[in-house]
Amino acid sequence: MSIKRIIRIKEGIKELRARELLQIEANIRLLEREIDSLEKEASRVNEEAKNSFSEALYAKYMALVARKKELQAKLLQLRSIREEKREKLKEAYRDIKALEIVKERREELERARNLNIELQNTGFLHLVRQFYRNG
Repeated sequence: MSIKRIIRIKEGIKELRARELLQIEANIRLLEREIDSLEKEASRVNEEAKNSFSEALYAKYMALVARKKELQAKLLQLRSIREEKREKLKEAYRDIKALEIVKERREELERARNLNIELQNTGFLHLVRQFYRNG
């Protein structure tokens, strides 16, 4: 398999990982907004409960707090997944860069080998010309 093909495959993997990372970040933003709205709702219910205490308001407040804790746990989980995805994306970038360096070195060696062959051919032709001139 050629290095160019491997680089293209790695580019595809990189793009896939980048899309996954963007999706996770979008989910994180969505959860953060939902947590913010729950906090606002909980503070509103808390103020209502302070003004006129009732068990229904207390139950609603506790449900909001429980939901907020659930979402925060999920948010922490998504953030850890995001870090894993970032590391995998960085790894893909490193792989691509390493392959590009290998490709460039291989091309340099090929150019040097071709140049050496040309120089040898030129030297040989020079010797042949000299032989026929002197001979």
